[in-house]
Amino acid sequence: MSQEAAVYPEVYTVEEFAKLFKLTPEAVRTLIHEGEILAIRIGRQYRILQSVVDQYFAQALPAEERGFGMWKRRPVASLTYVNKVRNRDRRTPEAFLRDMAEDE
Repeated sequence: MSQEAAVYPEVYTVEEFAKLFKLTPEAVRTLIHEGEILAIRIGRQYRILQSVVDQYFAQALPAEERGFGMWKRRPVASLTYVNKVRNRDRRTPEAFLRDMAEDE
């Protein structure tokens, strides 16, 4: 009878997580203490599961959606960008306001 080795998920240290997301280790520890980042405490250290890292990457928006296209290779004037996004939105003004009210 053969025993198979248990497979455990990849884990990251606070420092590795911080480097990955370009944060300071102190900022990561603060987010852990506030419950924003789920982590396992082992003694005085924390380990962050790969699934948590994946979750943060999955919720990231493309740069264009974070700030009026200013991160595009060729910057776009903010008013031009807003009007372009507005033109792609086929909702009526009433539907837009209704959707905004639901988000609150």
